[in-house]
Amino acid sequence: MAAHRTTWVDLGPAGMASTRHLALAAGLLALCAIGVGILIHGGHLTIPRPQRAALTGARAAVHGELERLESVVPAGRTRDDGLWRAHLDLVEKELEHGHVDVAVRAWQDAHGAALASRSWESMIAVGDAFVAIGRASGSVGGARMNAREAYLTALIRARRDRSVDGVIRSAESFQKLGDRAVGEHCLHIAAQLAAGNEQAQQKVREIRQRWEAPQTVTGFW
Repeated sequence: MAAHRTTWVDLGPAGMASTRHLALAAGLLALCAIGVGILIHGGHLTIPRPQRAALTGARAAVHGELERLESVVPAGRTRDDGLWRAHLDLVEKELEHGHVDVAVRAWQDAHGAALASRSWESMIAVGDAFVAIGRASGSVGGARMNAREAYLTALIRARRDRSVDGVIRSAESFQKLGDRAVGEHCLHIAAQLAAGNEQAQQKVREIRQRWEAPQTVTGFW
């Protein structure tokens, strides 16, 4: 996977500890990616060869990124014990009290539990939590990178589960990040999964129509 370049906001002496912990969390994601890469995996997130050849520009770049991530996101049955929820409850509590450093440590535990759960819901939640941490610390750039990685993992897992709802949730998360290219790719995947299911197809159409309306752009930042 290509290295990410992160720009941290200068918070002054009072914010240095929080920024260091955000950087540590970013490093944790990279280490997790390397570690899980040696695990058995399957259920590739791919596009049929004729359609793949037709991809160009942003769509081609997104597809290539997802294929690279397939090799480091472990497959297997979901084993959600809910532990990540308990850790995220602690993240929220510490942020309410202004304890960003403690919140980052709790988020690291939540992230590890979410990876172990192998559910797409858990990765959406930890991505959202890191956005909240970034907003609280004033370091939105670093938070965006980690949130994006979590949402990509959620997308891959939702695709493997053939969950239209999971892919749509991922699309909405990318839209909030301002990553329209990945969001559009998510909707393409959701449409494929929804084939033959009118109710699921309607969900995809409604999301697309909402995005096309002028008042729909709402970001995290």
